[in-house]
Amino acid sequence: MEYHENEKSSISVLGAFTAGTARIWLHKRLILWLYVINLGFAAVLVVPLRKILGEIAKTDLADRFVTGFPADVGLEFWWQNKLAFKALALVALGLGVFYLLFNIFAGGGIVAALAMERRVSLRRFLNDAARYFWRYLRLFVLLVIVVGLVGAGYQALLSDKVEALRENVTTDRASFLWLALVAVVILAVFAFVLMVFDYAKIRTVVDRRRSMFLATLVGLGFSLRRFWQTIPLFGMNFVVIGILFVVYLLIENQFSNATVASMIGLFVVQQIFILSRVWMRLSFFSSQLALYQSVGRKPGVSKASLACEVETT
Repeated sequence: MEYHENEKSSISVLGAFTAGTARIWLHKRLILWLYVINLGFAAVLVVPLRKILGEIAKTDLADRFVTGFPADVGLEFWWQNKLAFKALALVALGLGVFYLLFNIFAGGGIVAALAMERRVSLRRFLNDAARYFWRYLRLFVLLVIVVGLVGAGYQALLSDKVEALRENVTTDRASFLWLALVAVVILAVFAFVLMVFDYAKIRTVVDRRRSMFLATLVGLGFSLRRFWQTIPLFGMNFVVIGILFVVYLLIENQFSNATVASMIGLFVVQQIFILSRVWMRLSFFSSQLALYQSVGRKPGVSKASLACEVETT
């Protein structure tokens, strides 16, 4: 079923964010599932890392490991244990690829769950994730292509001009400001591309689209037509993430590895931070989904019937 935009039913940016928060509370078990999976990925790296730390503990480097040791000593230790370091690097690389694929896999289950107005089971979540995996994988490939084209366009058309402007300024401060301005513009473009693909994922589930190229185009069209809502909403979520990172860094600096209590406290803070990151991942989807459904629901179509249709797709 296609949902055509309805001006009268549109909600405000704050209303979409609030509605998205309510959706997360309804589906809070998603946070637990994703948190446990994150712990599982982290645990896989613990085994080879513990082996390396065990080798360090047998040497005189143990006392200097926290404060740091000379580069030449570190290189010598790396050479003596290069096989263990290579194994750790391979595990990290393989785990990174698998984690990326899992995030693509989980994306469909997350959007499908948040689109429903009743709790979903783990089995239902996995079924929906499997249903949309190949479509979301194609979306990811498109995202990589678009980002690559944007990067190539900047390198071919603007890079030399920006460098010329920086060289023509008379002070280092002006050169730095030009560099900062370019970084902000690149970040804004990248954020806009991510937002467009978020709406493409949402439309793939809600509108049952199979062509990911068309889903991306309609996601772009929706983002541009509703830019006074889509951009501030994405920015609101982005600002919250930035605040969480700043708060985490400030709190983390209050701990040290000198005592067991401090290490336990830091571990607890890190777990809370991981939970908050999971929450914000859901917040992007849930708030954008709330906005899309508020402007996309036809008059006379109730929330219950919408959820029922999404469930049966």
